[in-house]
Amino acid sequence: MTAASVASAHQDRLIAINQKATDRLLRLWRRMDFDALDASWATLAPSMLRQSDAAQLAAARTSDRYTSALSGEYDFDQDSARIIPGSFVGVDGSGRSMESLLHGAVTTTKEAVGAGLSRPQAFEAGAAFLATMFKTGFADLARAADMVSATGKGYTHYVRVVNPGACSRCAILAGKDSFKEPFKRHPACKCTTAPVVEDAADVPAGLHATPDDYFESLSRSEQDRIFTKGGAEAIRSGAKVQDVVSARRGASGITTSRGIGRKTVPNSGRRMVRERIGTKPDGTPVMGYTTTEGTYRGNFKRAQGSLGVGTERLAGTRYSSSKRIRLMPETIVNLTSDLPTRQLLLRDAGYLDYPITNTSSSAWVQEQQAARIADRAAAEAFYRSHGIQLG
Repeated sequence: MTAASVASAHQDRLIAINQKATDRLLRLWRRMDFDALDASWATLAPSMLRQSDAAQLAAARTSDRYTSALSGEYDFDQDSARIIPGSFVGVDGSGRSMESLLHGAVTTTKEAVGAGLSRPQAFEAGAAFLATMFKTGFADLARAADMVSATGKGYTHYVRVVNPGACSRCAILAGKDSFKEPFKRHPACKCTTAPVVEDAADVPAGLHATPDDYFESLSRSEQDRIFTKGGAEAIRSGAKVQDVVSARRGASGITTSRGIGRKTVPNSGRRMVRERIGTKPDGTPVMGYTTTEGTYRGNFKRAQGSLGVGTERLAGTRYSSSKRIRLMPETIVNLTSDLPTRQLLLRDAGYLDYPITNTSSSAWVQEQQAARIADRAAAEAFYRSHGIQLG
């Protein structure tokens, strides 16, 4: 196999998992009682979340195999780090819970009714929102798992694997980039990443180094379909791909809008939102994505307890949550410039596992805890130097 075929097969695998789970979610949505949306959501949401969690976990479990397969193709001497798949379940790319995200389908349906749509149209508007939000949340976490796995193995850069037939907004993003830069995507974007060796002269054959390379890889009919006939002809005449697309695109990137009748609602407040996680010496805020996933149950909370981090009762519930704020992987990568620090912070946040170095006895348990304590001390020093306080 080639690196391109490994990357393509991985993308196909993720798309298949995504689509299968989406179909199951939509079948559950069809069982909603239009006259009792809130009550039927309360009944069906647990089943929907089980499908969502299972799909995200299945995706995360493919990441280490994928990045290791690429390392084999490159003959890259990878590090032995492994991700913790369960850390990539239950939230979207900005740390919001999938439950609250998917519940927007109910709100969308109600808003559509208020805008004057018929019952079937309103119900379909809710279904479309549900599908789009799940596809987006799934893809975000699948890419995050791949990024963390690649970082753990020693990679710092990737090539965007543009999905065949992708829209023009994705096409202009083709090429090599650093994991430090946020991955640009639109709702339900199918593009993925292929980690590459940083100092390699060229991207792997079969992947695209520039938007022009991607454009040239398409047939004339596909060029016309994706870029419009006029736009494609302009590019064939020498215009830059980015300029042609930028001149005619409207809203793009990570925002989402949906039509209700003839009205477009820009994102309805469901945009990825960074929170203030600290203050720089000059007084400006440090912003980042955080998540509550794992803070009130699971391995992250247990690890924090072993490090002496206390808990606090979640208002209105019987659950207690770790007092330590948990950053999303994208925020950690964005904060760091060198690979060892990046790996350390990802371990400290519970995204990268500690390797078992001694399987003949239980000594590795003590070794792991000692490593965890050392990582926490180094992580705290790093965060303090950046004005960040995680608790």
